[in-house]
This record gives sequence, structure tokens and C-alpha cells, in this order.
Amino acid sequence: MAVATTRNVTAAMAAFVSAGVPPSSVRQRAAIAACDTVGVMLAGAPEPAATIARAVVGAEAHGPCRILGTSVSVSAADAAFLNGVAAHALDFDDMCFVSLAHPSCALVPAALAAAELIDASGRTVLDAYIVGFEIECRLGTIMNPRHYHLRGWHCTSSIGTIGAAAAAARVLGLDAIATAHALGIAASSACGLKENIGTMVKPLHAGLAARNGVMAARLAREGFTASEQAIDGPQGYLAAMDSERPASALADAVADLGSRWELLDTGVTVKLYPSCAATHPPLDVLLDLKRRHGFTADDVAAIDVEVDSMTPRLLIHAQPSSDLEAKFSMPFCAAAALVFGHPTIDTFDVSCIRDPRVQALMTRVTMRANPAFDAAAPLSQARVSVRLRDGRTVADSADGARGYPGRLSDEELATKFLGCAQRSLTKAAADKAWTAARAIDETPSVRTLTALCAGRRGDVGK
Repeated sequence: MAVATTRNVTAAMAAFVSAGVPPSSVRQRAAIAACDTVGVMLAGAPEPAATIARAVVGAEAHGPCRILGTSVSVSAADAAFLNGVAAHALDFDDMCFVSLAHPSCALVPAALAAAELIDASGRTVLDAYIVGFEIECRLGTIMNPRHYHLRGWHCTSSIGTIGAAAAAARVLGLDAIATAHALGIAASSACGLKENIGTMVKPLHAGLAARNGVMAARLAREGFTASEQAIDGPQGYLAAMDSERPASALADAVADLGSRWELLDTGVTVKLYPSCAATHPPLDVLLDLKRRHGFTADDVAAIDVEVDSMTPRLLIHAQPSSDLEAKFSMPFCAAAALVFGHPTIDTFDVSCIRDPRVQALMTRVTMRANPAFDAAAPLSQARVSVRLRDGRTVADSADGARGYPGRLSDEELATKFLGCAQRSLTKAAADKAWTAARAIDETPSVRTLTALCAGRRGDVGK
């Protein structure tokens, strides 16, 4: 790849998207992310956010692209949108600590929809995922932390829209010129406000990013044009989104595209709990302490959770009243883990939130920021101390969480996928979908995989 200058930075990004060649080691990482995301799409399909979105699209919608977890096929844009909402509906999808986005909930639906449209292979989907992921990370490197932490943008959509456009452009075979236009179109479609975290709008962000990315690529394929400086111009995407570093810094950030792969260096974190990623290191510690010391929820007098300075800005619901709020509540997640064990999708049911044992224990959970943990960013550190009624205090720390790159076993991935898939599929069908998803790199047509993900719910509104 040629080193980019401020005058050709978008062209350099577009050249990488259209012609970059990922090594097999990177594709293996992408395959894990794609497999995990297919699972969480199937898990999210029955959720209210996903069913409402399907109802709005309308029963008359039709096309060549599957809504996973249903027997309905719609247009590429609608499939990307609806699968994106489902992928993020449970907040069980993966996380990237460079872009500060949930990358796969937009990248995978966008790439799958584009691939179904033209009957592309699984390897094409993975290559598209990779180039989209790498573009997102380069943008995140210069935009964050200000863009996300201080200005209130939800990177899953604000950065994810650009990544989704890159992924769709790659699948559709756009040349570098058309790809540059797709990225510019996507820059004007990016959105997503953190104020909506804990509501149905958060998964909507993922669906919008996936849909807008597909639309940008399809428009560009037909000759639709955008400004060459839509991303880095004086009134472009980076300026409007209040990037941490100036637009001129993007040239250096993209200079190593194709020679260094962020998917290998930092990768994605596969979630093993369906809650905000910031809860995962404390949950790992708390569950480990419970196993090692054999205490129960009734034995606990107090729980003190130390986190980095960013986490309290995410875990904003001290007294959650809904499943979506509970996913962003450290008191609930800690209390529920002790009362019910390893948090699952069912843990966030309203009946669990209202459980008297959980409610009583929540009042004994304290979360506070420890600035010493900030230096570990973008990874997450935590320390948990549990004071027991017998006078003992047990404590431990976490540097990251299970599910981080290198900390995920194939058995854990399979267990999660099958548990997720069976919310929309029979056990036998889930087993077949797992086998196909795990072999996506060898799949001549992604339509084979998506056909195996047709759920028991044939109605578009269910």
C-alpha cells in the first residue's frame, strides 16, 4: 500500500478496501467474529426491538436476502437493517477496544446482505469484514477517546457506518474510485447518540449502520458520487464528529493498512455475558471469588467494584427497571451473578430484576472509579472486594475478561452459539447452523448458511 497524504487519504483507504489481501491468520479471526454474530442475530430475532423493526418494514417486503431467525427474505438494505438490530438487541455481540464500537453487529449484516444479493462466497464475506474492521480501527485511533467519551457519539453507528460501507463495497466488487464515493456517502449517513444507551435505540444504531453502509455501496456502484474530502475535509466527517486528533492525522493512521492488521493485534472481544462489556472484568472476578471461597449471595455484606474512569459513564443505571437498563447496571449485574450464577440472556428478564434477593443485594454494591486503571486503556481492568458477613474480605483483580482474543475456546464459542441459536431454531437446526457458520471460510455460497438459519417464525412481524 502506498503511504497516504492528506490529499489522497480517502483514495488510499478505498484502494485498501477494494484490493487489500488479508492473510489466512486474519481471516481465521474474522471467521470467529462472523460465527459469533450469526449466533447473536438468532438470539436477538425474537427480541422486542427486532420484532418491532420487522413489523415496520412490513409483511409485503420481499427480496433475496434472509432475515435470520425467520423464513422471510427481503431487500439487501432491509436485511442488513433488520439483522443489525437483532445482532445488537441483547448486547451480546462482540466489542473492539480500538474503535470503541461493537464492530460485528453492523459489519456482518452488511456483508451478508451484499453477499446474498450477488450470491458471493463465505470467504468474500470474511475479506469484506476484515477491510471494514481495519478501516473502523484506523478511524477510532484518531477520533477517540474524545468522540466517544466526551461528545456522546455511539461508535457502533458513527464509525460502524463507514466500516459497513467498506464491507459492502468489497463484497460488491467496487473499484477504488467507486469505493471512495461509497465511503463519502456513508460519512453523511453516520449517526448514533450514547444518550440512547439502555433503550431500543441502541440496537437500532447497529441496524442503521448496516443498512446505510449497504445503501452507500449500492449507490456508488450505480455512479452516485460524494466529495473527495467528505471524511477529512474542513467540514467533513472527522470535523463534524469532533475527532480527538485533526483530520491531517488520518494519513498516518491509514499508512499501514495492508501491512499491519488490527484484527490480529487487538482483535475483538467475544462476549460471554449478555451485558455491557464494561461489566465483564468485574463479573469474571466476582464469579471466580464465589467459586474459590464458596460463599453465597446471603453471605455477602458488601461488594466494592473499582473500575476505570470511563466505566461509570457507561454503567449509568443504578436502579434498572428494564432488561436493557439492567445490561448497563453494575449493581444489578453483580447481584444477579451471585444470586443466579453465570449471567445468561434469561438473567435479564424483568422477573429477575424484581427478585427480592437481587434487589436487596444491589443496595450493597458500590462502584467507583480508580484512575490508576485508566493507563490500561483501551483494555479494561477492574478490582472487586467482597466483604462477607463472617468478617472476611476476599478480593481479586482482572486485566481484561474471558472472551478476549486468546482467551476464548472453541467449546465456549459453540456453547454460546447453540444457546443463542435455539431461541429461534430447533436444537437440530441450531447444530446444523453451527457447523455451517464455523465453516464459513469454505462456503461457496453464503445462501447455504443463511438458509440453515431460517427460524420457526415465518411472520415478518414476529
